[in-house]
This record gives sequence, structure tokens and C-alpha cells, in this order.
Amino acid sequence: MTRRPGFAVLRLSSLPRLVPAVAFVLAVVTGCSPGGDSSPTLVKVGSHKVTVNDFTSYASDPQVMAPYQGLPDSLAKRTLLDDLLSYELFAEAARRQGLDKDTAYAKVEETVLPRILPDALYDSKISAQVKASDDEAKLFHERQKDEYQLGVIMTSDSMAMHSLLQRLDKGEPFEQVARTGSQDPTTAGQGGRIADWITIGQLPPDVEAAITPLAKGQHTGIVQQRTGSYVFQVFDKRARQDMPPFEEAKEQAKVSLESRKRGALVDKYLMGLKTSHGLVVEGAGWDVVRERFLVLPDSLAALAVIDPAAAGLPPEDLAKPVAKWKGTTYTVRDLLTDIGKADPRERPQLTREDTVKMFVEGHAMNEILVNEAKQQGLDKSPKVKRQVERAKAAFLVNKYLEKNLSQAQLGTPSPAELDSVTAAMVSGMGGTGGRPVPKFSDLPPVIQQQIANDWMQRKRQALLKAEVDRLKAEIKPEVNEEEFARIPWPVPAENA
Repeated sequence: MTRRPGFAVLRLSSLPRLVPAVAFVLAVVTGCSPGGDSSPTLVKVGSHKVTVNDFTSYASDPQVMAPYQGLPDSLAKRTLLDDLLSYELFAEAARRQGLDKDTAYAKVEETVLPRILPDALYDSKISAQVKASDDEAKLFHERQKDEYQLGVIMTSDSMAMHSLLQRLDKGEPFEQVARTGSQDPTTAGQGGRIADWITIGQLPPDVEAAITPLAKGQHTGIVQQRTGSYVFQVFDKRARQDMPPFEEAKEQAKVSLESRKRGALVDKYLMGLKTSHGLVVEGAGWDVVRERFLVLPDSLAALAVIDPAAAGLPPEDLAKPVAKWKGTTYTVRDLLTDIGKADPRERPQLTREDTVKMFVEGHAMNEILVNEAKQQGLDKSPKVKRQVERAKAAFLVNKYLEKNLSQAQLGTPSPAELDSVTAAMVSGMGGTGGRPVPKFSDLPPVIQQQIANDWMQRKRQALLKAEVDRLKAEIKPEVNEEEFARIPWPVPAENA
């Protein structure tokens, strides 16, 4: 399912790798099977199990399997099983240490449901509509014969965009308008210029329709998107430099076309929900945000998020609305609370009103989606229950590794160990041609850091493997090899 900006997917802490792929598996897929799965048990660890359905679900997910690409089929299948077994061992060991009694563990479900229910809703409403036929893929491929160097101006305020468009229509250079008026943080400083050449297939359909008729030097009118108002300019256009034959590109063309279809349907669905729920991002609270928050220095802005009263924001200001939708008034206090709780990567730039408004709309739409999903009973579906169990298992594994495999246990490398890693690295790169192998201390600092990181990773891998071996001896997991042998491989992709 395509993830939409503003509606974050579940992000769990990456864990030290046991094998090259295990960090991805640990963060995304593992957990005991929820009730109702009648397929045979494949792995049993304590009272918890991984069923055949669990395993094939993991193995049919392209994102899960991506780190295993390049391994022979039989090795990929076995490695995935070993990773799942190792993960279940850590989770069971955490339960035996009472880590499932942690108060945060009880809140995992309420924490993760707002992140997984929107995708469950998208899947139920949209996924079946996005298949692409060979004929559609061929037509889509043929439209990729040209590529463009584009400029973009973006604002969250449609009235402001009309003013910028008037400047363009009067002949002001696109780059100058972009530098002074665009709110796109990536391109505004470069005069709106998008760094790479782009084919039509990389753009949303309505943007494609606006750009295709343009000649070099021309710009579109305003193209309205859910994330704001846009104007595009064609800086240059040329025949595509690396156009492959259709038969070579067919599968990728299908993937790209289905992704575009899915994105367009999601945007249409979200716009419909926004309208039906009467979502408006406005209210008296924005005067408070502008006058009492956006103008603050970074340190005071951060304080306002943590302790609004200490930053001088009185209760009557905190109660003023910044958004409303069906049955809900979203206040300044709600906004500051949610910014404080947000993943740092998802927090808005605190000095820019447009990014704060986008944050508010994203939060509002996520609540609307979650409520829609619950009304349809998706929070009780087997797939969502499985995802919740995965999240609970991930919590336990993280807690177990934090407690039992600390940084202190990893230690620091000795000079001899660093010299040994250096020699191994040089050997792996083909040697020195007869010259002496350099000492670690003689290397540039950036290379020293890479070598120290490599030592740390190897040490972590060794400790993890030793811990898995110890837990196997202690817990004595059961693996049903007959059922494992019956699982066909490779398992067809979920969206195939």
C-alpha cells in the first residue's frame, strides 16, 4: 500500500542485525499469530507460535523480502525462518523476564492502531482497483519517451499562489518568483528547479496533464493537490536517454502505473473524506500561533511545546481552535501536545505557518481515517490483529536487547583489533600491491570511523548469535520441518 504523506506508517526501532536482512524483519514483520489462524504451527516458542500463514504472509511481502534478494531460493527461505525464530526467542525471553508487565507495553495497541488503521482502510477501499493490464502498461511505457527538467513553486495558501502566478504572467523570471514565494523547502533555494530529469510517469496524472502540452519555458496554471497549490515550469525537454524496450520494462511499467493509480485513488478518497467531515484548518487559534508561537526563538518554541504555561501561553489562548471537523474542535493546546508527541522526523518546522498547517491537516485526516476504519470493524480484522501482535513483539524484543545486550557489553576495540579489521578491509579490496598494510592510526578520520563501525557491527553480530544459541538451549523452540518443506517458494507477492 502506498504510504501517504502525513499518515505515518508504524516505525519501530531498528535492531542490531543477526544476518544482513534481520534488521528489516525485526522492525516490520514478526510476532505471534493472533487467535483465529487455523493453519498449522510452523514454529513454537514457549506458548507462542508462528503459523504457516504467518510465514507465507511475511514471505509474500516484497518489502520484507527485499533484504533477502540475491540469496538462492532455498537459502532465502531458511534465513527468513531462522530470523523469525531468533526474534521469537528474544520476545519469549522478554516475557520470562517480566518485560510484558511494563506500563508502556499495555499501551502498544492504542499507540500503533492510529498508524496501521489508515493503511487497512486504504487497502479495503482501494487496493482491488489498481491492477494494470499489459495494454495499459504498454501505453504508459510509450508515454515515457520524453523527459523534463522542471521547476516548481508550492504554497499552502491558494490566494498567495494566485499572486505568484500573476507575477509569472507579467514576465517575472520563474526562478525569482520561486526563491521569494515558494514554500517548498527542497527547491525554493534553487529557484524552484528540481534536480533530476523527470519522466511523465513519475508525476501525478493531473500534473502530467498540465505539463504535457507545454513547450520549453512555459509554465502551468495552478495545479491543486491535497498538500498545497503548485505551478510547474518546463526548463528543458529532451528524448529520454535510457528508454528500454517494452518487454524489458513491462513489469516495472505495471508497478509504476499501479502506484500512480493507487496514489490518485487515495488522494480522491482523502479529499472526499475531508469534504464529508467538513474539515477546515482555520480559527482564532491561528492568531495565537502566529503571534505567540511562530515568532519565538527555537528554544522558547520548544518550551511552548513542553510547557505552554511556562512559555507565557494562558489557558484562554490554548483553548482557541485551529481546526474543526465533524464532532471535533482541535485547539492550540491539542496542536502543541501533538507536536510534542510526534516523531522528530514528522514534526513541522516551528517557524513556518504552512508546515504547521500541513501538520494539523495531517493529524486531523489521520483521526478521520482511524474513526472510519473502526466504524468498518477493521480494528478487529485478522490482519490488523496480526500487526498489533507484531508491534507488541517488537516492543518486547527492543526491551530485551536494551536490558541484556547493552553498549557496555559491546565494549571498545583495542588497537590490535582495529589494525586487524583494517588489514581485512584492505585484503578484501585487493591488497596493497606489495606495499605495507597501513595501521589504523595512519588512516584519515573518516576511514577510521568506518572501520570502528565495522568492528562494532561484527561484535554486535557475534553477541546476538551467542545469545540466540543460549536461548535455543534454554527455551527449546520447536520447528515443524515437514510443514516448512511443504511451503512453496518463492511465495507469490501480496499484490501480484
